Amino acid sequence: MKTTAEKNMKQRSFKHLISIKLVLKIAFCVAGFALWGWAFVAVVIGLKIAFATVKGVLSCLFSLIILIASILLLTVLIF
Repeated sequence: MKTTAEKNMKQRSFKHLISIKLVLKIAFCVAGFALWGWAFVAVVIGLKIAFATVKGVLSCLFSLIILIASILLLTVLIF
């Protein structure tokens, strides 16, 4: 059961629509574009695509390793 102090704190707090993290991302993007132009945009997009690709490949490899380990474990236990 919540105390009245906890209820009052919950009522007083409000959520910000824009987080500080989002504001910093926007500021860095604007500063990077102002300093380096379209090359900065290309590098950022390239890094995002590369990160997503590497993340997918590593996830696939990890799943494959788990599958191989489980098959080996089952074969060792059965035979």
